[in-house]
Amino acid sequence: MKLLTLLMLISLISCVSPRDKRALYSGTEKTTDNTTGNNSSDNSSNVNESGDGTSVPIVDGSNSGSTGGTNSNVPAEIRHCNWSTDGSTGFENTSSNMESYSLSHLGENTICQSKNTQSDIYVQLKNATADVRVCVIPTYEQNGRSIYLGEARCQFVDSNKKIYKFPLLKNRDYGRYQNFAINSVMVMKEQTFFFDSPFYREQITYDAYFICSVNLDLYGDSSYCDAFRQKGQYFYKKL
Repeated sequence: MKLLTLLMLISLISCVSPRDKRALYSGTEKTTDNTTGNNSSDNSSNVNESGDGTSVPIVDGSNSGSTGGTNSNVPAEIRHCNWSTDGSTGFENTSSNMESYSLSHLGENTICQSKNTQSDIYVQLKNATADVRVCVIPTYEQNGRSIYLGEARCQFVDSNKKIYKFPLLKNRDYGRYQNFAINSVMVMKEQTFFFDSPFYREQITYDAYFICSVNLDLYGDSSYCDAFRQKGQYFYKKL
């Protein structure tokens, strides 16, 4: 019966429209929040490659992963954030201000929003990921609750001495959420894990995130979101 229900949910993917703008998960508001939002998009296959004082190369994901010069200065639009020049020190999110599960999943990092364009997010990771893509999802948070605004943008972050630009899209529900500001992001590795009840199966992280949202939107069932959150394979960042 559970399998039949899941198949029915998947068949409804292209038709799902949330009934309102409620949050997909409510969590405790912290400097680094535990809140989960929603899946990368209303279509689980809608996961796209992105790939844009100190001297750190910039990898621009909006231009086929082109890399700036090795001596390029950090752009003025993101100088308000802390960046690492040696790949080991100077990161903004560390063990002192990250939840243990987020630190384990993503490692020390800097995730920064451009002061010029809210949809441009820049990422630098201490633990480079040459074998798995990193995905960033735009979200909106209010009063400790968040909703997702668009699809995941994924790329390989394969150097800890480079800053990677993720140009995000606010394309959820054909414009219904266009007036919502991107004031937070969900970041996760594109990996498969076994998720406990009510999943009882292996899922790619953003697919589990998507199923969570479908169940909450259609049935008011938060159990899938609870299972996703309890797995702890994500990092939520307030901007």
